Amino acid sequence: MASSITSLGVASGNDFSSIVEQLVTLKKQSVTRNTTKRYNANTIELSGVASLKSALSTFQSTVTAFTDNSDSVFNSKKVTTTQSTDANIFTVETKDDASNADFQLGVVQLAKSQKLNQKFSTDDGFKNSFEAGSLTFDLGKDENGKDRSFSIEVQDGDTLESIRKRINQNDFGVTASLVKTSSGYSLSLDTGITGDDASPISITASGKGGDGKDSLSMFEASGNAGSDGKIGSWSQLQKAQDAIITVDGEQVHSSSNTFDDGQVAGLKITVNQLSEAATDNDSDVVTTADNKQVKTYNVKVATDADSTADKIMSFVNGYNSLMTSLDNLSKSNTYTDGESNEDGGDLAGDSSVTGLKRQLQSMISGFSDSQDGLTIFDMGIKFNKDGTLSFTRSEFNEALENNPNAVSTLLNDKDKGLFSKLDSYLDDYTETSGILDQRTDNLTKEKKRIEEQQTRDSETIEKYQTQLTKQYSNLDTMMSNYSSSLSSLSSVLSSLGSSSSK
Repeated sequence: MASSITSLGVASGNDFSSIVEQLVTLKKQSVTRNTTKRYNANTIELSGVASLKSALSTFQSTVTAFTDNSDSVFNSKKVTTTQSTDANIFTVETKDDASNADFQLGVVQLAKSQKLNQKFSTDDGFKNSFEAGSLTFDLGKDENGKDRSFSIEVQDGDTLESIRKRINQNDFGVTASLVKTSSGYSLSLDTGITGDDASPISITASGKGGDGKDSLSMFEASGNAGSDGKIGSWSQLQKAQDAIITVDGEQVHSSSNTFDDGQVAGLKITVNQLSEAATDNDSDVVTTADNKQVKTYNVKVATDADSTADKIMSFVNGYNSLMTSLDNLSKSNTYTDGESNEDGGDLAGDSSVTGLKRQLQSMISGFSDSQDGLTIFDMGIKFNKDGTLSFTRSEFNEALENNPNAVSTLLNDKDKGLFSKLDSYLDDYTETSGILDQRTDNLTKEKKRIEEQQTRDSETIEKYQTQLTKQYSNLDTMMSNYSSSLSSLSSVLSSLGSSSSK
């Protein structure tokens, strides 16, 4: 179409193409002015609603950090011990149900698994070439009553090296290690199962016999070690045993080196090594299984007010950040000579945003519940003149120390706590198909209608351009014909004049 416009006026020598372009531009401005304005406003509002939902969701995450952990968020604990900074004798972790405590802890025994060793001496005729057969390793039943056993196949002529590799391919934690010595080999087995109740390993052999090969029967073992420390051809280096700690002098057992089955309520204790040997200056000592005096260490579990205060501070910061976002989104446009400068927020002047801001401020400032005479404003939370919140850590720590249950109930009670009420209110806006999702759906539908109107506007303008082009093309042709006729007439008249003078 553009080429048709630019060719207008060629025949007559008139600039009809500029006339058509100007008329089409004027028509386009007239037709599309409203839809363009609506489209731009719709796009800005969609962006603003998305930003609003994002800001509310971000703030809500600081609220749900409390409501999702209502049983523990105000029960943060810190653990201090008197073990030296470079010691790694034990670690203590708190659980959700931990309470304040102060006790002496000593580590008198570590959990161990059964270990066996057997020496194979070439001086005694050991050939390191075994007969074909199989070895079965039985570790008893697990805590669910399931058998723990596996077998390996031995090929005719296999060596200790190949047997060790096959043993280590099991799924039950049994490990075999082999050392080559000047007189032969030393093979060690570790069952990997700790605790007093661990069943001793049982090894049975099934061989096919003979032909000068070492017999698999030398691997057999059954039951506990005798007084000589022997189980078959094996020497028991270590039997399975519990870990033992003392808590204020009372022994506590665990089948592993972790005490995490309620032995010490609310705590998980992991032991790494025995307590240090006691000295004459140590007043709190305990005795190990082998009658050695070792130290105990003080363990103190106390309320971690600073950790909880950090969480409250994150809430205050999140609230203030939300208020800033709401102010920016609803900031009104400024005007110059009656024309908007379009310098406001994406939801400039939106009453729903200002209403949302007032409601959130009212929910906090108007929260009137009290517990044991304590209100939320007695725990360091205050409103500033600009509508933001401030937080005084020392006041909160004092309130938490004096009334921990009251603080927790006021802020985080599942039914009437401030955080629960805020979370429920925000859900109306942020949840799927909530207020903002519905608004987004309506705006998206409106955008589609505007785009459909823009398509119709384009068709209208195209038809108008086609009509103008046709009209001015006809005019161009007609004026070109008139020009030719006048030229011919002028020539005739000129000829007539010349004839008359002659």
